[in-house]
Amino acid sequence: MHSKKSLKFFSPLLLSILLSLHLFSCLSYAQFYHNPSRTDTTTEKPVQYRLGMELQPGFQSYEEKYSGKNLNEEKRRLFPLQSTGVWTELNPKVPRVDYLGIQFVNKDTGWAVGDLGTLIKSIDGGTSWTVSETNTTTPILKVRSYNGQIVIASGFGGLILRSTDGGETFTQVTSNVTGDLWGLKMLNDTLGWACGNANSLTKTTDGGQTWQRIFTPGYTSDYWWIDFLTENYGFIAANGKVLRTIDGGNNWQIIQAGDSYPLFSIDVIDSLHIAAAGYSGTGYPAKNIYSSDGGYTWISGGTLTTSEINCIKYISLDTGYVVMSNIGLWKTTNRGQNWTITAAIGEYELQYFKQGRIGYNTGIELKLYKTESNFDVWQRLIINDNFADVFFVSEQKGYVISGILSFYKALYKTTDGGVNWASVPDAPGGNDLLFLDSLTGFIGSNQIYKTTDGGVTWYVPNGGQGGAGKIFFINETIGWAVRSNVIYKTADRGENWFTQFTIPSDNFTSIFFVDTLNGWATSRYIWQTTDGGNNWIQRTDIPIYFSLDVYFSDYLNGFILKSNQLYQSTDSGLTWILYPDVTGFSIAGKFSFYGNNFIFVTGYTTYRTTDAGENWVEISDLNGVRINGLNLLNGGLGFAVGEFGLILKYFDSTYVPVELTSFYSETIDNKVILSWQTASEINNQGFDIEKSKSGSRVWKRIGFVQGNGTTTEEHAYSYIDFVDEPGKYFYRLKQIDYNGSFEYSNIVEITVNSPSMFSLLQNYPNPFNNSTIISYQIPTDEFVTLKIYDILAKEIKTLVEENKKAGYYSISLNGNDLSSGIYFYKLIAGEYSSTKKFILLK
Repeated sequence: MHSKKSLKFFSPLLLSILLSLHLFSCLSYAQFYHNPSRTDTTTEKPVQYRLGMELQPGFQSYEEKYSGKNLNEEKRRLFPLQSTGVWTELNPKVPRVDYLGIQFVNKDTGWAVGDLGTLIKSIDGGTSWTVSETNTTTPILKVRSYNGQIVIASGFGGLILRSTDGGETFTQVTSNVTGDLWGLKMLNDTLGWACGNANSLTKTTDGGQTWQRIFTPGYTSDYWWIDFLTENYGFIAANGKVLRTIDGGNNWQIIQAGDSYPLFSIDVIDSLHIAAAGYSGTGYPAKNIYSSDGGYTWISGGTLTTSEINCIKYISLDTGYVVMSNIGLWKTTNRGQNWTITAAIGEYELQYFKQGRIGYNTGIELKLYKTESNFDVWQRLIINDNFADVFFVSEQKGYVISGILSFYKALYKTTDGGVNWASVPDAPGGNDLLFLDSLTGFIGSNQIYKTTDGGVTWYVPNGGQGGAGKIFFINETIGWAVRSNVIYKTADRGENWFTQFTIPSDNFTSIFFVDTLNGWATSRYIWQTTDGGNNWIQRTDIPIYFSLDVYFSDYLNGFILKSNQLYQSTDSGLTWILYPDVTGFSIAGKFSFYGNNFIFVTGYTTYRTTDAGENWVEISDLNGVRINGLNLLNGGLGFAVGEFGLILKYFDSTYVPVELTSFYSETIDNKVILSWQTASEINNQGFDIEKSKSGSRVWKRIGFVQGNGTTTEEHAYSYIDFVDEPGKYFYRLKQIDYNGSFEYSNIVEITVNSPSMFSLLQNYPNPFNNSTIISYQIPTDEFVTLKIYDILAKEIKTLVEENKKAGYYSISLNGNDLSSGIYFYKLIAGEYSSTKKFILLK
């Protein structure tokens, strides 16, 4: 079996009880450790990116978010991990930041922008993205292009970036304004506008190379959005006002539009119809207004919520949509008089193509959405769940799960080693994920869920209604689970769970057993059992409190984690030694392991030991990256997950038992030749060859090839399989260590075509003693006879006499009842006839 992993879950109900009753004298300490969000993600308030405004309830300011932080370091940890040769990012492969703006110039090519200088590009309609170089950590708010070649982006502090290579690389140009540029519009290849707060309005007439500040006499406050219908006719959304031009911005008419609060977005539908939206102050409904006379007069729309509107977009004169800071997408079909919520998507920008009814959307926490049915049905372009755990049953097949506190609560599956992921329909979210084999698995959530069909369907076993934050099995049958103040046990592969132990006013975080009798559990205290969990002893002699996880490699040697502290015991828990240099993982700390030597401590900092804890090495590439789950398939191979869709592959060839450098196949008629090569081997007993026919994918062992134990030299291997029926076949290698652990290779696929001609092959071996193989092939369905004759042409045996489908056939001839001599075998198939001679020698 693979390594068993630890992950903790804490009941929000229990937390509220603890807080209200002050059960712990050190309340803030207890709250710190018993926070359910620590097993999912550190919940942060969303950022209010509009600087200089009153801070809205439930938000943090941009300055608060990054107070005391190095922005370059933040960018390093949130941008895609560059492959180190050991760690490779499989998902999302784009910055894990808030996305604030988006534009596609056609159905394929577009860009999205966001925090920390993020700018990403797609050339396939959002299916995949590449990260563009901006050389800044400044938030980018909008991106626009007219021709797809020159791309302009705007951001905080008057930032304007310009690209002349389709948005691959950007250089900064002078905007001549200092405000945060929330509005951006490119009217053609040369003419463009940008606007922002602090009375920042600027214009380009040379494709963004230079910008000229524009003043609007009579208005000196903030500009939030700019939109033009033609080069001459345009509007600016401002604070309680709308600015209108009919001469390309030479003159601006200032029109009062309701109260004095800001309008953050404006949409020029046609020359008469314009819609705008924004904010009406703390505790008041969001503001949306509509004009039917070219912007001269405005009618207020119906009530939405107290959350400000960041973007408004109409797809017809009557039907429009808005997105809001923390509410979602709302729709109107009567010009804003009534609204209904339609989808929970991103909060910031909407873009719409009337041709094809395609739309795009952005939001916080890596939200990128696309619609192909107006704005009514949306799909995520990138998986951005806050993942809590991961488990792979083989190198190719694995699962990741969203935490129960995540916005998305889902299970995802891969069958190609993490390259592609698909959600499992109707599967629950959870904080712990464990499989006993390729079919039987468990999810620890608000209930315990079990599958017996590889995750296709899930059910709650008897006694699993209490849920679990950590599930542990010592073997295929016996297991335990913990949640809140309860320890559960099963003795029948998790089909039935019963309460084995409870403690008052506490919260179990982890459980681990060395064998079926000796186990440990962590909570505010350390607990030990020597009778399979029937009785638990509180180890009051161990001065380690509020621990997070526990792992023992054997009865004597064990480890305990608490926030930023790692302890080791070599005497069955009598004494404990602190490793002061293994720190920084915080409350996310947990163990992952393979065998006794390979142990990881993960969290906000990741450490690894390859010698059972004698030495620990910090994985600097992952510093600051919260790892919520790590599953090891062997000492050098594993998969890790974290916040906002992060999935990593760990591959260290130094510790992989067998380094397979190639595995390929070729076919000659019905002969399949499998060839593979290793660069090095550690304890390699050999390879099972497994085969599956197209349509079934049920794997069958068809052979074994001996390995070379431990070697640093290259070795080549091969195996020949003869296929009877034409069709598509799949092959894989199961590499087996001397200790019984195993790994699967990638899968190779071959196609055996039907024979093109009749043929009777020479038997092999020939001459032979006792037995030989006779093979033949027929290109069409025929009635076939295959008979043996002696030297006098007397019929001796009938081997085949029946209808056969087109294909390749082999039959074994046993010569025990024949005397030595010369014989003949004759094949008749339809009009085809062939005879060959063989010799039997005894």
